[in-house]
Amino acid sequence: MSSPSSEAASGFRARLRGRSELGVAALLAGIAIVIAVDTANIRHTAINAGVMGPQVVPTIIATGLALCAIALAISVLRGGHADAEDGEDIDLSQKAHWPTVFGLGALILVFALSMDFLGFVIGSALLFYGSALLLGSRRFVWALVIGILLAVGTFYGFVLGLGINLPAGLLTGIL
Repeated sequence: MSSPSSEAASGFRARLRGRSELGVAALLAGIAIVIAVDTANIRHTAINAGVMGPQVVPTIIATGLALCAIALAISVLRGGHADAEDGEDIDLSQKAHWPTVFGLGALILVFALSMDFLGFVIGSALLFYGSALLLGSRRFVWALVIGILLAVGTFYGFVLGLGINLPAGLLTGIL
């Protein structure tokens, strides 16, 4: 005969079976707590003393995340659950293609490490181009052209539109 504690544990596991969305709710709640704690530690100074102050937006975000976590947990505990995704172009019975996943991760790592030397435009264009090829594109020239256009557009959007300087790298003086 099993002990009462093992029966209670198995009963608890049985109630949680098929309710993996509770993990997402817990993650949202954890992020909300981290943001709330960090927001509470923001010091008021003469520089950031304004009409709203620096704590307003993080407080709204933390509150929103907490409300989403609570609503999701209540929905799941009441029996609601998300339907399994039926992707139009995804075969869910296939396993992940790890060379592609690791290749994309390596591309992002190389992009991050070479940003200062190559610059944002060259690095981003190569990142897009490499990602497109790893994900199966066979339109080599078209992928490179789109990568360059996206990189240049994003660069000037940040520099001219937002006033945020991105590294020009090899193209310093040209851009």
